[in-house]
Amino acid sequence: MTPFQALLTGPDGDSAGTAVSARFFDGQLLVDAPRTTVDIAQLVVSVGGVDGPELFLNWLDAQGRQASLKPLTADDIAIVLNEAPAALQPQLQRLWRERQRNRRQVSGWLAGLTGAAVVATALLWWQGGNAISALAGLIPLSTEKQLGELALSQVRAQGGIAENGATQQTVRDIGQRLTAGSRYQYRWLVKNDDTVNAFAMPGGIIVVHTGLLRQAGDPGELAGVLAHEVQHVEQRHSLRQMISSLGWGALVGVTIGDISAVAAMLAHQAGTLYFSRDMEDEADRLGLLALQRARIHPDGMLSFFQKLGKTDGATPPDWLSSHPQTTARAQQIRSLIAATPCPACQPIHSSGWQQMKAALPASTK
Repeated sequence: MTPFQALLTGPDGDSAGTAVSARFFDGQLLVDAPRTTVDIAQLVVSVGGVDGPELFLNWLDAQGRQASLKPLTADDIAIVLNEAPAALQPQLQRLWRERQRNRRQVSGWLAGLTGAAVVATALLWWQGGNAISALAGLIPLSTEKQLGELALSQVRAQGGIAENGATQQTVRDIGQRLTAGSRYQYRWLVKNDDTVNAFAMPGGIIVVHTGLLRQAGDPGELAGVLAHEVQHVEQRHSLRQMISSLGWGALVGVTIGDISAVAAMLAHQAGTLYFSRDMEDEADRLGLLALQRARIHPDGMLSFFQKLGKTDGATPPDWLSSHPQTTARAQQIRSLIAATPCPACQPIHSSGWQQMKAALPASTK
């Protein structure tokens, strides 16, 4: 197969990128000097570029380190598009088409912005959050999913992630009741970590710490936490906060499909996003409604917040670092429950709950 020239960014390539020659052969990507062989099934494609087209082949090595290969020129990109094995072609062709469409869409948006620079600057200063939401709304689900996958690769590299087993199965079974009919295909993961924490990443990835699972007294309390986190995904809170914290340049880049510029920063984002009070209130309110749509009694959401609220004034669990003012929010949830009665709602039962509890690893604290 025809070799193409590219920049390799770790492993074994430096942070600025190392010039290499690469080619496809027999279902594998071969990189020369340093010699690297990557199975096609391990590759995740991303595309972008503000001034010109860019394409990236991303993977994790055996140690969980992220690597990226960027073809250097338009001719090199053409070789990849034309000669990549059939298993990689659906990713390549779909993302490349979406990149072209999104680039035209955002170029028009930016042209309008340039044509009204004074007004735009005033709007960004006065209503920056609304402007971010509007631009983030142009990001397609496929790009949002890529962003979430890159964030997840950083979380995986820290170790302790379970994507199957009795514990993950229980989380998934409860979570699926809350996401029926969603545009996202949710993934439910459990992280072996003693901190009381759960977090959502763009694209429908929910991670729950074993410390929180120990703290949850029954399936209803876990359902309340998951309902809240799911709404951070559904309302694109995670996407908006993750990208806006990286600056407007990154936001515009991601909008047209360029996620390479933010990949290295995602390790510092996953699990540590701080949402505004309005976002937290919205996730509480819509999470409670999601519980009611699933015919799950929402008392578990209230009891879990009350349980966490008892730590106010002491050292709070990590989950509160991004979920502040727990006592006040518990009162608001109580008021919402009273204002929206659900006669059809029942306590949720989980056949695997006791098995899940027994499977939790022992705390190291």
